[in-house]
Amino acid sequence: MLYKYYSRLGWPLVVILTIIPVVMWIFGVPFEGRFDSPELKLAAIGSITGLVAVMLFCLNIILSTRLRELETLFGGLNKMYIAHHLTGGIALCILLLHPLTLALEKASISWKDSALYLLPSTSDLPRTLGTFALWIFVFLMILTFYVKMPYHLWLLSHKFLGLVLLLMSLHIILMPSINQNIIVLRIYLLSFLFFASVAYIYRTLLPRFFVRRYEYTISQISNPATGVSRIRMQPKNETLDFKSGQFLFVSFQAEGMSHEWHPFTISSNSKDDGLEITVKDLGKYTSTLVRLAPSLAGMDVLIEGAYGRFNFRNFQSRKQVWVAGGIGVTPFLSMLKEVPEDYKVDFYYSVKNEEELIDWQEILMNIKQKTNNNVRVIPIITDRDGFLTAEKMSNITTDIKECDILLCGPPPMMKALKQQMLQLGVKKNNMHSEEFSMS
Repeated sequence: MLYKYYSRLGWPLVVILTIIPVVMWIFGVPFEGRFDSPELKLAAIGSITGLVAVMLFCLNIILSTRLRELETLFGGLNKMYIAHHLTGGIALCILLLHPLTLALEKASISWKDSALYLLPSTSDLPRTLGTFALWIFVFLMILTFYVKMPYHLWLLSHKFLGLVLLLMSLHIILMPSINQNIIVLRIYLLSFLFFASVAYIYRTLLPRFFVRRYEYTISQISNPATGVSRIRMQPKNETLDFKSGQFLFVSFQAEGMSHEWHPFTISSNSKDDGLEITVKDLGKYTSTLVRLAPSLAGMDVLIEGAYGRFNFRNFQSRKQVWVAGGIGVTPFLSMLKEVPEDYKVDFYYSVKNEEELIDWQEILMNIKQKTNNNVRVIPIITDRDGFLTAEKMSNITTDIKECDILLCGPPPMMKALKQQMLQLGVKKNNMHSEEFSMS
């Protein structure tokens, strides 16, 4: 299956695109004299770390676009966002080395000059621009990795990455260095700074003009389980095209609701009338949504998507194990309605108590409609049966090592099950999960 290999190209491309400017720098001019002293070696390290940091920063912004072509390269939007997160963190670490090594280069002449090199200077505009870019980026990354803040404030802080991008671009354009003598390298860097700028304008600055969004109206509200609301929507104009198991971003335009965008898995099937999401009270935003849900009928919503590759057809084996924990059942509700007869599926559905089962009767009805009994559902009520474990699953699904395993549920549950399955001998590449959520 081509998708299996195509979906692994993301990280290799990140590495290759990041290394290319370093190779250009190394072979762009003769080696003679470039590493003859400790100072020159520090200057070389400073140049290399600067090149790598710029590339990772540009790729970090490009990966935030949610473009489906990029999503496919990483095997899903959740994995692409993990790459976005990691490239930002790595870029920060390497970017810190860039001025430090250049400052140490000057220490052999004067420790004072070395210390002042890390501060803005009115007499050196290019370096000052780079210094401001560095410290703003450091501040934003500290907020991202170490400060827990509401999603809308986190989103607002990321808008300032555009300022970092502008200052970094001016720093590279104005800073006299060996890079300016390597024309191909200069073009390469400026090209990616341009692509990153376009990506920033597209996703962060002017998304309402460039990102395709769909207008829907809430037509029906129901409560399939305790603390759970099901929201059915009808299109006002264009209809969203999606596959079962995918998710979308929704902005509710109702009074009392924040207009920020949140991801929800689609629980309806593409053959159903309208579009449906199922929401559980898990945090501040979803708590407000569930509380206000009865009054939302007739309200407008904006939708962006669909995203994700969490669909049983995207995986090679026709023997599959599906594992749902709590509200993680939503993608499987959509997929159950279209499982072909040549697939064999064991569906484990774990909840704390029977009151938390969502659409249990509908699940049983869908399975009864299968003419060859190729789908088997195994409910796990933890208050009665204890926690679901890989060992319990292997006792029921005896050929589990031959299956593709799809997991969706609370992160601690999925992490524990993956570790247990690895110990049983299940291959890591046979385990697939969707882990994109904001509560």
